[in-house]
Amino acid sequence: MLMSGARMFDPAQLIAGAFSLPAVSFFVALVLAAGIGLYTSRASAAARPLTAEPRSVRARYAPERRAIGWAAAGVLVFFFVDYVIRGYILTGADRLHWWRFTTPIACAIIGLGIVLAFIVTRGTTPAEVPVISAERRSWVSFSSRFALISLGLTALILVVTTVAAGLASSPNGQGQYVWLVIPIPNESTIDPIRLPFYGWTYGLPVLTSLGALLAVAWSAFDRNAARPYLHTETLIAERAARRETARNVTRVTTAAVLLTLAGAWRFIANSGSVSHLTVTGQNGDNPYDAAWRYAELAVAAGWCAPILEITGFVLLLLVAGSGLRRRPATRQPSAPTETPATLEATR
Repeated sequence: MLMSGARMFDPAQLIAGAFSLPAVSFFVALVLAAGIGLYTSRASAAARPLTAEPRSVRARYAPERRAIGWAAAGVLVFFFVDYVIRGYILTGADRLHWWRFTTPIACAIIGLGIVLAFIVTRGTTPAEVPVISAERRSWVSFSSRFALISLGLTALILVVTTVAAGLASSPNGQGQYVWLVIPIPNESTIDPIRLPFYGWTYGLPVLTSLGALLAVAWSAFDRNAARPYLHTETLIAERAARRETARNVTRVTTAAVLLTLAGAWRFIANSGSVSHLTVTGQNGDNPYDAAWRYAELAVAAGWCAPILEITGFVLLLLVAGSGLRRRPATRQPSAPTETPATLEATR
C-alpha cells in the first residue's frame, strides 16, 4: 500500500501536472521577471549614472514605447482570457476551438501593428536640424543579431512542428484534421485509438498568422531604422531609443511564437504519449499495447513546453515593465547654428 501511495504521489507527476497549467508558468515567470528587472536596473545604475532623456526625444519615442508595453500586456491578458473561455465557457466535445493556438500571435499582430502606426506617424517627425550621417542603416541596424537568430529559429521550429503534426493528423467525420490515429498492433478487428491532435485544422491558421506577424515585425524594424534623426545632439539618445524599440518588438514577436509553440507541444504530448487501450470483455480486460512511433518525441515536447511558456511570459513581462514605466526628461539644449562644418562633422 505504501508503494502504491508513493506512486500515486510521484513528485515528477505532480510537477508535470502543476506545470501543465499556464497559471503556474506565469507565476514562475513573474518571479523571474522581477529578479531580472531588479538585476538589470542595478547593473545599469552601477555602469553609468541615470541620465534624463531630452524632451524632444521623449516626445517622439514615448508613444511607441507605451504602445509596445500595452501590446505585451495585451498578449498576456488575452492569452488567459482565451484560456478561461475555452476551458470554462465554450466547453463540450462537439466544440472545435480552431483558434486556440493562434491567439498569442493574433494579439501580437494587432499590438505591433499599432506600434508600427506610431513609428510611421508620431515617431517620424521631421528633423529639427538636417542630420547627415555616414552610417548605413537597414532593418537589422538596431537589433541584436542573437535575438533575431533566436526569433528565426523559434519560428522555424514552429513551422516544422506544425507541418510534421499536420502530416501525422487524420480527419474526423467532418473532414477536419484534428485526430491522431494509433492502430492496435496485430488486431485488425479493433478500432484504432483516435485522439485529439494538433492537426491541419489548428496548424494552417497558425502558419498564416505567423507569416503576418513576421511581416509586421519586419516593417517595424525597417521603419524604426529608416526614419531621420531629430538633431545632431540627440543622436546618442535616439540610437538608444531605437535599439530599445527594436529589442522590444523582437521580444513580443518571440514571446508570441513561444506561447504558440508551447501550446502545440503540450497538445501533441497529451495525445502522442498514450500507449494503452483497454477493451472491456476482450483480452481478459488487460490493456492492449499501442504506441505512436514518435511517442518519445511527444513526451520530450511535453516536458519542454513549460520552459517555452515561462520564457514567453518573462519576455512579455519585461517588455510591459519597460514600456509602461515613467522616465525623467530634461530640456533640449539650444540647437547650434547650422553651418557646413556642423553638417560635415556628422558625416
